[in-house]
Amino acid sequence: MKKRGLTIVILVIVVLIITVILVDFLSNRPDRRGKNPYALEVDSYSKVDPALISYKEVRNFSLGLLIASDMSYYNRTLYISGNSSLAVISLDGSPSTMHEIAPGATCLEVDDQNIFIGFGTYVAKYNHEGELLDRWYDLGERTVITNLAIKGDKIYVADAGNRRIVIFNREGEELGEFEGKADSDAIHGFVVPSANFDLAVNSYGELWVVNPGKHAIENYTDDGDLRGYWESLSIDIDGFLGCCNPARITTLMDGSFVTSEKGVVRIKIYDQSGKFKSVVAPPNLFQGDDPKAPEVCADENDVIYALDFEKDMVRVFEPIEKGV
Repeated sequence: MKKRGLTIVILVIVVLIITVILVDFLSNRPDRRGKNPYALEVDSYSKVDPALISYKEVRNFSLGLLIASDMSYYNRTLYISGNSSLAVISLDGSPSTMHEIAPGATCLEVDDQNIFIGFGTYVAKYNHEGELLDRWYDLGERTVITNLAIKGDKIYVADAGNRRIVIFNREGEELGEFEGKADSDAIHGFVVPSANFDLAVNSYGELWVVNPGKHAIENYTDDGDLRGYWESLSIDIDGFLGCCNPARITTLMDGSFVTSEKGVVRIKIYDQSGKFKSVVAPPNLFQGDDPKAPEVCADENDVIYALDFEKDMVRVFEPIEKGV
């Protein structure tokens, strides 16, 4: 009799445990779940006061079958890598051309002498006729080359995988590298949680590097010594929201920064000291479940070109004239 009673108690306990598990499972189904109080509500950040918008989209052009990976501007021409091709698109009405390159291009940079293209773990040098001149040595399996910058005879290579900037000369000889560390405790080196790691040389010849995990843009000497920085982490329009922003940058003729963000995708302008100035493109212009941050370039007239990866097109933004 005692054994039978013990068996009944055990069965009751098992039934109760199974019941609790089933109730918990059913209540946590996606269609039964309550609202997550910690979820980031991005809708409110997608709205931008029209008074803050200083640019307007004036035209765009499709890239056809080219699945673009990066874009660079030089001398009234856009250079766009993608697939196994380099598209050279003239902005003065001249015919565009297409060059065959190795597959896997991740980034490129152009000046009057060469076209430098990053291929994940190495850099290749081309001439303006699209001919391969040199392939530099592989930087290793951990390397993730995300962007390039040119200053004179120095080529700066952003390696997100190793959180460093590698410096080369035009012949592919390594001159050094730096990781963004400084003597001050205020800077802890480059914090790069994902493959969003950009840099640029402005019209004054200054090298600026994004420290994406710290939402900062940092100024370095030619050899990689920190000179100064500014940062802006904020949920408001004047700051950078979420992880790894700004994802991409370029500069205007006066040294102002054009920033492109992922997550809540938007393009903005900051002055040389990091003060927010205006919005180029608000989030509602970009579509997709998880749109990438557009690549951005600017010409001598401060016209901004945005490479929209989701729509496979280049979008052209011009300043809004005051009073219009």
